[in-house]
Amino acid sequence: MENRDFIVGGVAQDDDYFFHQEYVSEMWELLNKDNIILLSPRRTGKTSLMYRLLAKPHYDYKVVHFNVEDIDNSADFYISLLNALYELHPEYFQKISKGWSLLENLFNKVEEAEAMSFKVRLRQNTNWKNDWAKLSEELINKITSLDDKILFIIDEFPDMLSNILKKDKKEATTFLHHFRKIRLGAKSNNIRWLVSGSVNIRGVLDEASLINTINDFHTEFLPSIKIKEANDFISSMLNAREVKFNKDILQNINDLLGEPMPYFIQLFTQEIYRYWRREKENINEISIKEVKDIFNKTLLGEVAYDKLQHYHSRIKMYYPEQLQGIAYQILDTLSKSSSGVSEKQLYTQYLTYQTITYENEAKKTFKALMIRLDSDFYTWKNDDNIYTFKTHLIKLWWHKNWGAL
Repeated sequence: MENRDFIVGGVAQDDDYFFHQEYVSEMWELLNKDNIILLSPRRTGKTSLMYRLLAKPHYDYKVVHFNVEDIDNSADFYISLLNALYELHPEYFQKISKGWSLLENLFNKVEEAEAMSFKVRLRQNTNWKNDWAKLSEELINKITSLDDKILFIIDEFPDMLSNILKKDKKEATTFLHHFRKIRLGAKSNNIRWLVSGSVNIRGVLDEASLINTINDFHTEFLPSIKIKEANDFISSMLNAREVKFNKDILQNINDLLGEPMPYFIQLFTQEIYRYWRREKENINEISIKEVKDIFNKTLLGEVAYDKLQHYHSRIKMYYPEQLQGIAYQILDTLSKSSSGVSEKQLYTQYLTYQTITYENEAKKTFKALMIRLDSDFYTWKNDDNIYTFKTHLIKLWWHKNWGAL
């Protein structure tokens, strides 16, 4: 316990992995049966979970993880996949290379192999731009011809799709249909796919009328951190560092954060420890007063600003232009409310902003927007049709930086 470090911004691995431990086994059970889309906002432990799957595989899977956030074409997706396989499982890579002219020709020259990266050699020695579909099918056929089981984990998949859609919708359509064909291939029983992202992939594809290309996936939402789990983490980290604190601060931390998110729990706890280290000669213990001061100065201040700003800027990045303004207005309104806003009130606000003539069309687009805000983890609607921010921290930050303008 004493060796556990604060992991703020990085990936929690090995003994530092604390949250979602039970869910890891559950995820493996699901993956052994289905391909999965894992949805979760940033800073909730999604990448740490994926690295846990990579580090501790079950059911004899070889796990291949790669991030595709900056990719904007089909060829680079499969080049990155092949490169990750080469780097993470070199012995297995040698097995699939045998008898495959693409890779055998690539490694004919020892000097060339040593002088250039594998990705560079792939691009220079093959026409991936035109032949990516054929070459990717050759790869899948080589994998399915062997007995080994492979799990491909693709991080930030929605970002890649959004990049390709902006650049060339025709290519995005071709890629998605081809990728679906590969997943559903009769011989692909030894391959599983886990695709994940911080932006709701269903919203991205629904706008492009391509939602049917992912309907074979099983959709999973990363479970919320339990309050007890959060409290156990905070207590263990502070106790291990001999921080004296009033037990009431645990509930106060939960109230300030709202739904627990691993990154912000780590950051908040670390800032409490740093404060104690500086002020322990002047105070007897960390009380609720100190916790509130630390929260306002750090999580609502500059320390967490860039991480929280993502929730504001991604609307402009991923939402249709005609919905961006009203999405911002709705979130501004929710940030100012102490008890939430009714769906009827938000619809009235929506009508004052939009210029849709037909009522049925207006209701349809409003519902689609609210579903998207829900799915992207901004909002939550209770049984009385009252909307609030899903996370109290983001609500407070939004009001301070945008809602109060």
